[in-house]
Parts: sequence; structure tokens; C-alpha cells
Amino acid sequence: MSGKERVVFLDRAAFTQDDLPIPVFDHNWSEYPDTGPADVVPRLFWATTAITHACAIDADAIAQLHKLKRIVVTGPATVDETACAARGLAIHRLTAGDDLIGLLEACVTAA
Repeated sequence: MSGKERVVFLDRAAFTQDDLPIPVFDHNWSEYPDTGPADVVPRLFWATTAITHACAIDADAIAQLHKLKRIVVTGPATVDETACAARGLAIHRLTAGDDLIGLLEACVTAA
């Protein structure tokens, strides 16, 4: 990993503090209880990692997010997989029983 990761959780309200402790890797963390479509790009503009639970990330947004490396989906959010593949962005889906922080740390360490 080079440089400090910038992690943005677009809709954290679905998780309690106990559900989601802050990761230990070197990063800046931003979180929002909810994010509307018009706020996706401004909130993710400097992000290297996006986390979304129900907030959609479409092709138009992905095309504008030049620093983004990966998207972690924790719920029913739709993410344009074709646009991600074209940009080389990794999509990681959290499944039942997975540890979000463990998944984040594994993704960042592998980069």
C-alpha cells in the first residue's frame, strides 16, 4: 500500500459502532448516515475506498472518481459492475457472517 487510504462510508446508519470499529491501517475515515444520488461524487471525489450499504454508484459517478480503487458493498446497493471493470476497480461484497473491517484490511493490504 502506498500513501494514506481515504475510506468513505456513504450510508453508515445501517451499522452500530459495535458493528463497525475503525480499521487499524493508515487512513482517513469519513462517514455519512445517508447519501443521496447528488452527493455521491462530491463525497467520494478523494476516496480510494468507497463503502456502500444501499446507496447506488452508477457509471456516471464511477467515471468521475479517478482516485477510487475499490468499492465494498455491505447490502443491497447497486454498483455498475461494467463501469468498474472498465476502470479496473475491485468490487467486494460483504456476505452474511463476514467481518467488514477484516475485509477492508485484506483489500488494502493486498493492493
